[in-house]
Amino acid sequence: MADRIDQRLIVLGRRFLRAFFVLYKTSGNYAAGHPAFTQPLAELAEVVREFERRREEALLALHDDNLYVGELRLKPDAAGFDAFFTALRTFKRCRIGSVNFTAQAGTPELEAWFALLRETDATTAEDPCGALLARMAAAGLTGIEVERPGESAAGSTPGADEDAKARARGIYAQTIEVISDVMEHVKLGKALRLKRAKRVVQSMIDQLLAAETNLLGLTNLRCYDEYTYNHSVNVGILSIAVGQRVGIAKNRLVDLGMAALFHDIGKSCIPLGVLNKPGPFDEKEWAVIRRHPVLGVKELLKLKGVDALTARIMQGSFEHHLNLDGSGYPRVEYPRGVSLSGRIVAIADCYDALTSARVYRRIAETPDAALRYILQKSGRLYDPILAKLFVNVLGVYPVGTFCQLSSGELAVVTQSNPDPEQWERPRVMVIAAPDGTALDGAEIDLASPGVERRIARTLDARRHGIDITRYFL
Repeated sequence: MADRIDQRLIVLGRRFLRAFFVLYKTSGNYAAGHPAFTQPLAELAEVVREFERRREEALLALHDDNLYVGELRLKPDAAGFDAFFTALRTFKRCRIGSVNFTAQAGTPELEAWFALLRETDATTAEDPCGALLARMAAAGLTGIEVERPGESAAGSTPGADEDAKARARGIYAQTIEVISDVMEHVKLGKALRLKRAKRVVQSMIDQLLAAETNLLGLTNLRCYDEYTYNHSVNVGILSIAVGQRVGIAKNRLVDLGMAALFHDIGKSCIPLGVLNKPGPFDEKEWAVIRRHPVLGVKELLKLKGVDALTARIMQGSFEHHLNLDGSGYPRVEYPRGVSLSGRIVAIADCYDALTSARVYRRIAETPDAALRYILQKSGRLYDPILAKLFVNVLGVYPVGTFCQLSSGELAVVTQSNPDPEQWERPRVMVIAAPDGTALDGAEIDLASPGVERRIARTLDARRHGIDITRYFL
């Protein structure tokens, strides 16, 4: 019952955001009183009444570059992409923390408010939210409540930020321990214990919801000797982050996280001499490697009492190399098509594999090059909508990208910009002056007004002897 209620609230939240978007656009194209307002005003009024019936507030809020309806975090999907980012940009430009449409707001008041919002958005007032509040007071609009950003939206304290980073490090280390324990059990033929893994995945989801950048930054961790473990955890983090953007309910996110975490479980059955070969695989060795999706399913079938969760983990193991067009492996007839979780895991798996140096391929791709590859192959190997959402999660310059700024300084991307029109302007940490002198790592938002520095080019951190992970630990 709780899941159905949550799903209905998600649907209502999307209706709310859509109604907001349509009225915002209509206000920019037509004068007040035009018939074009009739339907969208009626839709927003109905949404507000529905929230009241549920004893919820029709409250749209901005927190840490995320939009919320009440306590529900909204995620951009393919259908609502424009609505999400239009609202996000408008709230940021007007410096609005939240707007609450109460039942006392009739359609004339709603129409007047969107006209005032448009007017405020078009001005260059130093305090746009204050200007909006003044206009609302002058117009006598009392059924709509606007608040400035709170402390949490403006940013967390340094101490809280360090605590969040410490929690992320703890979750990552714990997940490495869990995946290595499960893999060892497979090698030794022991029964698998998945309950602890499920708890870790739940912690991972909570951390991504609270401070996504911290865990995404840790996906830059690399280890030649424990590549499979690092890779599995990274794919889990990346898959959950995409799943959140798609709008998958939390209980299903756990299933997705488990499928991603154990997608390579079949590699535990492959001889280490093949898996860790320091040179290119020959055809016979490739044939062995390509068996790991099926080997994973066979190991999971040994579990007593296979349930729905185990079945979904099997699905992730079996599907992650099938490719969208069926050109991958294992080569089987698969008329049902690759599942949503399989398509998500496939993209996350490809990205982390490309950006990782392994024993047989010491040179890794830069993050932006890996994203370009995924986009180039979308529609054939990868789901095109999910590929675009993946770029949305990581940004054109993903967290951990090593780059040179237009000033000549060297920097590391620490947070992507959620605005698709500003993707090339993320937040960066400047780590070296143009002459190579190390700096204290001050963070700069390249999208902030007055900041003229831009990313000039991306660089390979390993070739410059830079350990990116130390900036996230």
